[in-house]
Amino acid sequence: MMLSKGDIGHWEYSKKFDPEQWFGFLYCIENKATSQFYIGKKQFYHLGKKKSKTYGKEMAWRTYAGSSVNLKNDIKKYGQESFKFEIVDLYKTKGGLYYAEAYLQMLSDSMTEIKADGIPRFYNRQIAAIRFVPKEAPTKSTKSYISKLKKRYT
Repeated sequence: MMLSKGDIGHWEYSKKFDPEQWFGFLYCIENKATSQFYIGKKQFYHLGKKKSKTYGKEMAWRTYAGSSVNLKNDIKKYGQESFKFEIVDLYKTKGGLYYAEAYLQMLSDSMTEIKADGIPRFYNRQIAAIRFVPKEAPTKSTKSYISKLKKRYT
């Protein structure tokens, strides 16, 4: 089923898509009050053991707001309306999605970028370990997103 803007929760994405055709998405959450960011990934459906009760069921991706404790605390502090929830791109494979997340985190200097006030630019505190060769490379859209992201704070 093709989804459009009204069907994707708080996420912003310019294209219609069918979650059943994709493994997951790469996203960026921006705290508009502090100019801090969080880069992450989210699957559309539960996978893993086929005997699991949740296998194949849709995950709560429409309301998902990241896994960072610091990010969650700031959402409570500033309110969800102070945040931009943006889907960067969609990925068909687990390897492609995991690699794209690490790629964007690395190129954005998410672990080392510090704001003028001494606070980290990104909520990210780790970069996922890649233990396999991905079958999918970061898309052109993901690669070009880094320059758009950096323009927001440089």
